[in-house]
Amino acid sequence: MTWVVMRTDTFLESLKTVKKNKDVLAELDKKLIRLSKNPLHVGGWLSGELHGKKSTRIAKRYRLIFTPDEMERVVYLNWIDHREHVY
Repeated sequence: MTWVVMRTDTFLESLKTVKKNKDVLAELDKKLIRLSKNPLHVGGWLSGELHGKKSTRIAKRYRLIFTPDEMERVVYLNWIDHREHVY
């Protein structure tokens, strides 16, 4: 069974900063396919203020922060940014 991938307003806003980087967009497309299959096996869980969210690497320098909702089988994409700025 597949999961529904939902893009938040914050994610769409942060996507504007990387939309010119073709490597990031290509890898993001691949990662979204993996997230729709099973987001629980993608990335790692975060702690502290970001507890309950997961992070996965995109094109080495970028991170995608997302929140899987197991009850609804929905993955909420929270934001994408350079790793120096995302945490």
